[in-house]
Amino acid sequence: MKRKFTLDIRMLIVCYGFLFVALPEALLTVPAEILTEKENKALPELLPAPLKIDLESHTAHAAEWKQHAQHQGHRQLFYPGSLAVLPEDGREIFFEAFAAARKEIRIEICVLEDPLILQSIEHALKRGVHVRAIVDNGKYETTPAEQENLAKYLTRAGGQLHLSNPIFPRSFPKVILIDENYVLIGSACLDTTTFAQYRDFVYVSDAHSIIKAMSQLFENDWQYSAKPGHAFPTFNPTPEITQRNLLISPVNAASRLVSFIQKARHTLDVTSELLGNPTLESQLSALSAKGVRVRLIAPEMVNGATPEIQALQISSLRKLKAAGVHVHVTQLPESSEFPYMHARSAVADGECAYLGSVSLSPDSSTYNRGVGLILNDKHFVDKLQDQFEIDYHSKSQKLDFMPERG
Repeated sequence: MKRKFTLDIRMLIVCYGFLFVALPEALLTVPAEILTEKENKALPELLPAPLKIDLESHTAHAAEWKQHAQHQGHRQLFYPGSLAVLPEDGREIFFEAFAAARKEIRIEICVLEDPLILQSIEHALKRGVHVRAIVDNGKYETTPAEQENLAKYLTRAGGQLHLSNPIFPRSFPKVILIDENYVLIGSACLDTTTFAQYRDFVYVSDAHSIIKAMSQLFENDWQYSAKPGHAFPTFNPTPEITQRNLLISPVNAASRLVSFIQKARHTLDVTSELLGNPTLESQLSALSAKGVRVRLIAPEMVNGATPEIQALQISSLRKLKAAGVHVHVTQLPESSEFPYMHARSAVADGECAYLGSVSLSPDSSTYNRGVGLILNDKHFVDKLQDQFEIDYHSKSQKLDFMPERG
């Protein structure tokens, strides 16, 4: 049965009181037909309470809408400043984002394979929304399920698909643009495994400067990528980066992460799936030597890793532990209760935080395409910090093997 309050609140004043956005009824609920019967039943139990936000900076209409939504039991995850935590928050933030689109959805991501996500994109296409997606070339070529699902739900429905330029060993921006109104940035791939057992974060911004920069990056990379089976351009440049809090690899991510790490005075809490970057790990070591408490959560065993990557992971874990970093690891078996650490994040002094797709691996900041943000928004920082404490104390284990002796 449709909610009676929907038509009364179609005009919502978002964020700072001057931007009016028409909210469709589709935004207020996830279409039942894009969920399996099992997920429809399980979703309410899997998802935690909504993120608490400070409504003082919003208008009465925004407060009224949220009050109505909560009264009706609706869990809104897609709004400016929201931070979704996966796998607990599931697919809902993406469903709501795609339902909010009126003209265009642009996606630049590592993997776009999950059937439920793709079905929600297909619904947008059927509403007349223009959809373009750039996925990582290497992952696509080795993932038959992604090839099949993208053909079934995206390209056959009228969406456009490009593969990333192989000038990047990996292309992992993990950015979704909704019209020119919102951008989702984080560490999550859109594959089924992510929603089952990966720790990831997704942040929603309506900041014009960030949206403009991400739009420029997408259009740039769209121009220098290619349809499956077509030849790639020789090069793939990066547009000028004017936002001081924006990281885009391989151009400025390493230097801005070094600067972020160096500014920590008391604590630094880091998560990274991959390790092995000597420049960034040297900064963590130096910080620890100065008396700053540095904590790290990373997987002990890297999913899908080559023997060389796995050996580098173990070596870095040992060296960082020997340097005084408090190292915790996620371990097999992975599950929704004890997820695999896939997130790339850091919180400095509980006041400033980094989130994105750039990890502590050797190639992530220097050769791959990646994106990250550094923010001091209190809700954003506090939620990342709170989740780190949960993962450090309850979802991971202290590294138990001894460092290698020289």
